Amino acid sequence: MTKLISSEKNIEKILPHFITHQTPKEFSVHKQIPLDDPDLYINREISWLSFNERVLTEAENKTVPLLERLKFCVIFSSNLDEFFMVRLSGLLRLVAQPSAHDYDDEESEETLDEVAIKVRGLLKRISKCLHSQILPELANYNISIAEVTELTRTEEEKLDSHFESQVFPVLTPLAIDPAHPFPYLSNLSLYLAVTFEGISENGEPLLALVEIPQKISRLIPISQKTYKHRYFLLDELIKNYMPSLFPWTKVTGAYAFRVTRNLDYQLLDNEVKDLMKSIEFELKDREQKEVVRLEYEKNMPDWLRNKLAAVLDLDSSDLYEIEGMINIRDLAPLLKIERVDSHLKDAAFNPRLNLNLADANRDIFEIIRERDILLHHPYDSFASVLDFLRSAAKDDKVLAIKQTLYRSGGDSPIIEALSNAAERGKQVTVVVELKARFDEANNIEWAKKLERAGAHVVFGFIDLKTHVKCTLVVRKEKNNYLQKYVHLSTGNYNSSTAKLYTDIGHLTSDPIICDDIANLFNFITGFNILRDQDITSLKIPHFEKIKVAPFRLREQIIQMIDTEKRKHSKENPGHIIFKMNSLVDIKLCQALYRASQKGVKIDLIIRGVCILKPDIIGVSENISVISVIDRYLEHSRIYWFKNGGDPIIYCGSADLMERNLDRRIEVLWPIEASELKSKLTNILNNYLLDNCKSHEMQCDGTYIRNQPLPNEKVFRCQDKFIENARRYGIKSIAYDLAIKPLLEKKDFDRIPERFIPSLVVEEIKPKNIKKKKKK
Repeated sequence: MTKLISSEKNIEKILPHFITHQTPKEFSVHKQIPLDDPDLYINREISWLSFNERVLTEAENKTVPLLERLKFCVIFSSNLDEFFMVRLSGLLRLVAQPSAHDYDDEESEETLDEVAIKVRGLLKRISKCLHSQILPELANYNISIAEVTELTRTEEEKLDSHFESQVFPVLTPLAIDPAHPFPYLSNLSLYLAVTFEGISENGEPLLALVEIPQKISRLIPISQKTYKHRYFLLDELIKNYMPSLFPWTKVTGAYAFRVTRNLDYQLLDNEVKDLMKSIEFELKDREQKEVVRLEYEKNMPDWLRNKLAAVLDLDSSDLYEIEGMINIRDLAPLLKIERVDSHLKDAAFNPRLNLNLADANRDIFEIIRERDILLHHPYDSFASVLDFLRSAAKDDKVLAIKQTLYRSGGDSPIIEALSNAAERGKQVTVVVELKARFDEANNIEWAKKLERAGAHVVFGFIDLKTHVKCTLVVRKEKNNYLQKYVHLSTGNYNSSTAKLYTDIGHLTSDPIICDDIANLFNFITGFNILRDQDITSLKIPHFEKIKVAPFRLREQIIQMIDTEKRKHSKENPGHIIFKMNSLVDIKLCQALYRASQKGVKIDLIIRGVCILKPDIIGVSENISVISVIDRYLEHSRIYWFKNGGDPIIYCGSADLMERNLDRRIEVLWPIEASELKSKLTNILNNYLLDNCKSHEMQCDGTYIRNQPLPNEKVFRCQDKFIENARRYGIKSIAYDLAIKPLLEKKDFDRIPERFIPSLVVEEIKPKNIKKKKKK
């Protein structure tokens, strides 16, 4: 049995079955199996839907606390919206090309049919899960969404007042007739189609539309007490007051629906003169793009559904009947309900300060000069990254700060720190990626704010997204020596997602890595030499340690896989572990297949899409694929090679996808300090040990949840990470306070509150509160 190097005692006793399969086999028949055979690969879109199905299984899992299950329902709904706005839109574009096909050689039209069937099945499951299980159970804990028939007289009066004062003035009824053409429908907005008694002059049923205001919360609180949260839906309220909107005729029905539009866009390099203006134009233009999905409530009459489909130019395959609530994402406010109850929420965890960075009296740059520091978010607080930036902003010795921004979120303390540094006279250069999907508007605003503060703002390349996450600080030190410091990360500089996503961060003063990152920034901010040129014809910038896409990153990873294959022997078998979000690149899949055929053991930890098939005789019997779905979204990318017993480890921003390898600026950087290599090895080990939240991929692309074997202990890797953080980290004040923007410039010059012992958060253990008895 092969296993990772680990400091855990007796770890082999609890190894799950999927990494204790037979000794890796070496095949002599691999030359007879063409690795470009489409049957060796899974359709990308179907694999994506399988990922969302795994999210759904967490919502269906009755061992998960109820509000956590609701969270997974919200994530499922959000994921599916994005799938239709982006992935499905791409498929529809392929249908227009007669030769278009996917990796598994299915025609795109057949894939669309398969997608529709799969989605309909998932929608039935999510509806049953939400309306038959989660919401009724939440009602037992006094968290409920009331029906009209359940309202008390007092609640009715409260809703009357709310409608008259807060809702009615905002509503706009829109009649549909020859004088009033069908109005524009906003993407993902909820509408009510209203029917009336009688018919129009042209013989068609009378029809009007009412848009549900997006600026008003869909959940109307009608009872808010410490242990009682009761709501009523805004659309149901408007339905009940529909006669007041149309007093001149009799309303016979009101039916909810919403449309999803294609939000994908492509910028043509030779047509873009001002990238920011081009993106702003696209943001306005894409709202007018074609509709790709119509969702409608179950009891909508057939004639009305058909009319909407005809007006929107949709086929029957684009229509999705929804049982229950359309747009589950509107239930997200329920997740903010504070309840210390193990039936409702996971045990609270407040991110810890990394032990190496917890001394507020020490200069952070002095600490980084002494040793490299590895941060495992969200267990290590992202506040440490903010401290690094804020220290650079206020340090008189710091001359320059350079940073890439992909998704920085809303009220960003990162932007605040960079702006403060620029206002203090430091040279601040920020590479803002304007093409980060669904964050374009945010990034445009941040770019303008940074420019106003005096920072140099660069937008990178038109045809390449800058996806790398790195910060460079240049500081004048003893004898006027210019010392560089670097922070690299697998995740975004986004303080909101940093408490929800698992990522790896690295603080270093390694001179070679620092020089590499300096050269990378010079490349990105310099003249755009990629415009109108074939990238393969360019002279590749020189990087000593880091590996950079789109400059032969694929070939370099394949070379490392092949090296592991060459070093493999029966006495010292090879081993590869990759952790990432998606594996889609077919050349890398083939390299992994070849290594498996040689006998190299390969463990893949892939949260989302994976087109590679494990356990195919003669091809991938030495490959296992697992996906971990838990309270934190797995986002880190780690590439581990046994290398004969002296592991080679890279972390980075890149998944193994064509877009990351060919159409993005990405970086993989080496982890070389033995202490950090050991820490990462143990992190990977814990993922492979998980027998609670991991799902193992089968050779047909389906997944089975791993469960403990008889007499085997339950092992949940994210719980282990929390346990380690509590054991080795330093307590902090509440995370949301630790990362909040500092409103006054003087706050930059004081000791951060998170270092004051009297203000730290003591986590309250969840209680097992009995639910109320049913009458």
